Amino acid sequence: MDSRDQQILEILRQNSRYTNTEIGNMIGVSEGTVRKRIARMILSHTIKKFTVETANDGVDGIVLVRVDLKKAQHVISEIKKKYSEIYEFSGKIDIAVGIHSASLSELNSAVDAIRTLDGVRSTDTLIRLT
Repeated sequence: MDSRDQQILEILRQNSRYTNTEIGNMIGVSEGTVRKRIARMILSHTIKKFTVETANDGVDGIVLVRVDLKKAQHVISEIKKKYSEIYEFSGKIDIAVGIHSASLSELNSAVDAIRTLDGVRSTDTLIRLT
């Protein structure tokens, strides 16, 4: 990955709706160059997926998860099946999962599903207020 790829990634992070032509104009390369570079980054898993950021309706939560360390990878792989915002930590918290739900009830159901995973010792949930 070179500086052009980095520029493309930064532009996509800001707004993934830019067309390849628009990105090319921003960094001084052709649409075809941008298209090929994005395709290469997808194949190499540099770009894992494109996501949608919705308006601030609904409920955002962060679930702090403590796990049996021998089962941590199993827990992570199960959580990754449904959620993309997952972080591993060292310290008192092992995993944090960002969840956007349509309602508090839906968030609660998601937390309950995480709690039932084999290897999860405990969870704490933080709800974003603003």
